[in-house]
Amino acid sequence: MLDKELTRESLAEQVAKSLREYIYNSMEPDDMLPSTAALGKEYNVSRIVIREALKYLEAQDIIEVANGKRAKVKPISSSILRDFFHRATLYEKKTLLELLEVRRGIEIESARLAAMRRNEEEVAQMKTIIEEMKTIVEEMNKHLSSPESFAELDLTLHQTIAKATRNSMLIYLVETIREAQEETILEGLYSRFNKGNYLGIQAYHADIVAAIEAQNPEEAQQAMVAHFTHAEKAVGYEITSMTRENEEA
Repeated sequence: MLDKELTRESLAEQVAKSLREYIYNSMEPDDMLPSTAALGKEYNVSRIVIREALKYLEAQDIIEVANGKRAKVKPISSSILRDFFHRATLYEKKTLLELLEVRRGIEIESARLAAMRRNEEEVAQMKTIIEEMKTIVEEMNKHLSSPESFAELDLTLHQTIAKATRNSMLIYLVETIREAQEETILEGLYSRFNKGNYLGIQAYHADIVAAIEAQNPEEAQQAMVAHFTHAEKAVGYEITSMTRENEEA
């Protein structure tokens, strides 16, 4: 009795599983699935079962279903990963530091590959971002800038570096992990919102971009290592401060 496999999969779940395999093996993003009538005939089930199966696939972010239209295959998205990382960091603050350790390895490799594969347009974009960040730092004492604007450019820079790797997995990972840490990063920037600290952060970014422009993978790696060593100390300090405040509350 204990060795016997039990299955409680409904017809809709079985159809969804079969359709998922078909999509992965035979379809491309933006391709349209057959109509519910055609799918019902193919699987010999009712349209109600087909609609339920499509709901399963839509919940998994595999297809997009619009009223009156056939279901469409969605492009690969980082939304599921983004939700996972965001939820993980909500439950335990220590996961923020663990996530930064994961991000460190990913972004160091990202800098190395970007130095090898970047094009001139991407380098120009990175240099423009560096100049905009520099302007924010210079205007700090005039109260014309904020941590939010600096953080947004910081995120854009790291995403641009990731895009220059030509590696879609790195692009998704850099984007999702960074976004999951955005709140803590902003808190850290607020607590360190002074010109001296920002000049230091800006210098790390400039070194990374200079190495990528020079197409020097080793220097790009080293510059990103230095940047993350500094970031880990800052995030670790913020987490410690947040934990202490919560314990005292």
